[in-house]
This record gives sequence, C-alpha cells and structure tokens, in this order.
Amino acid sequence: MYKFFSSPLPPSQLISKLPEFTDAKKIDPSKSSLYEGEKEIIAQVKGTRFTAEKRQRIGWGLAWFSPGFWFKPVLTGSVTPLKEGSAVIFEGGTPVIMKVLWAVVFVIIVQAGAIFLILNYPVNISFDGLHANSIMLATITAINLAVVILLLLPFIGWWLTRNDLAFVAAAVERHLQLQPAQKSSVDWLVGV
Repeated sequence: MYKFFSSPLPPSQLISKLPEFTDAKKIDPSKSSLYEGEKEIIAQVKGTRFTAEKRQRIGWGLAWFSPGFWFKPVLTGSVTPLKEGSAVIFEGGTPVIMKVLWAVVFVIIVQAGAIFLILNYPVNISFDGLHANSIMLATITAINLAVVILLLLPFIGWWLTRNDLAFVAAAVERHLQLQPAQKSSVDWLVGV
C-alpha cells in the first residue's frame, strides 16, 4: 500500500503530534500487549520516519502462536519538508524480513522432504521392495500436506489482520489532518 499526502505543518511539528494518539513502542512484559500504554496504535519515530501498528487484542504470549502476529502489517511513514508544509508518504504491509523468512522456511521444508524422498527410495526398493510404492506415496503426501499448511498460514495471518493496516492509516491520516495528494505532485514538490 502506498499513499501520498500533504500537510501545511512542517515535518517536526507533524511528527510531534504522533504521541497525542499513539503509544511509544516501549516494551513492558507485564502488559498483555507487550507494550506500555493503552492506546490502540503503537508508533516509533526515528527522525522524519515513523512506523505504526495496531495493538494486539490477545496477550503477547499467545500471540507468538498466531499467524496474525507473524504477518502483522506495519505502516511506515516518511515526512519530507516542502516550501510550505510537508509531504507524507505511507508505505504499508507485512515487513519484508518476515516474507523472506517465511519463503526460506517454505523452501527448507519442501526441499528436506524431497531430499528424504530421493535418498530413501533406493533403500526402500532394496530392503522393502513390496512396500516401496506406499512409502513413496506417503512421503509425497506428507510433502504436499506441508506445502498446503505453509501456504495456508500466511492466508490466515492476512485474514486475521486484513483491516489493521487500513485502520492505522486512517487514524494517522485523521489525527495529523493530512490532505491526499497525487504521487506526481508530491515528487514535484519534494524536488523543488
């Protein structure tokens, strides 16, 4: 998701409004959501960039077992100064590192199953030839089942968090009073 906005406020003033409606991303293990505060949005600011995400509805201990936690979308905002005001660009989605990690896990599990199948087949033919075909079929079935589960988990994660990114983006847009802009106008204004 990409969205482009403009604001009459300078970047420092715009960024300083974030704590009014968000909690800082400070870890507090005694809280059920793992972060201090009670506001629905958790944000972290670094210079003229910020990240924001929706607070979890379940305890952080249980969240580790939820695909909704693994694939939780994060809104990243970049604020750039203009002659009068600021340009704001929203980028949002599941962090790239999580997508890469999941692809690596997917490849490792599928490849491990295939290696097991290839290396085990000659042994089965030699020592248990009557049951080699059923063992091979069971291995192929197990690999396919693993693939289905690994493909289903990101879908479940998306389904659990499908409205979170829009919720966070709308809240930030509303509280910072951002005006929608076209990408071309933001590029042109930033370049000036």
